[in-house]
Amino acid sequence: MSTKSCCRRDVAAFVNSYPTIDVTHDLQKGEYTAGNPIELRVQLSRDVDEEDADDEQLVIAPYYPKRKMVNWWVVVGDAQKQLLAIKRVTIKREVTVKLDVTLAKGEHALRLYVICDSYSGADHDITLGNVSVAEGQDSDEDEDMDSGSDE
Repeated sequence: MSTKSCCRRDVAAFVNSYPTIDVTHDLQKGEYTAGNPIELRVQLSRDVDEEDADDEQLVIAPYYPKRKMVNWWVVVGDAQKQLLAIKRVTIKREVTVKLDVTLAKGEHALRLYVICDSYSGADHDITLGNVSVAEGQDSDEDEDMDSGSDE
């Protein structure tokens, strides 16, 4: 077997294994208040051929010491570089992830990151938009308690 055909086979195997996923999301609608969780549902799906339906999605990594499956990190953050929610998943065909995000009073520019732990460049960076969070009822009670203890 020639070196060229071996190299082409390796390249083809890598290209065919490279993970391409579709990401959709649904942020809970309504009025947001401080201290109350906001539900974010993220659906991750990959295009799978029928013959690959039971594929474990192994990483092509000849120098890694053992078998490695592709994992994804679903992360919600804001513009202040603050981590708000995180979950690790493996995608066979399709998976829905539910994340609860609790925010403080104010304006928040939320972002959704879907990060592959095995392949560079397969990540997604999605703007969820600005979320305005009103003061919650619990925070009013906390302030009353704090002001009473100062006296």
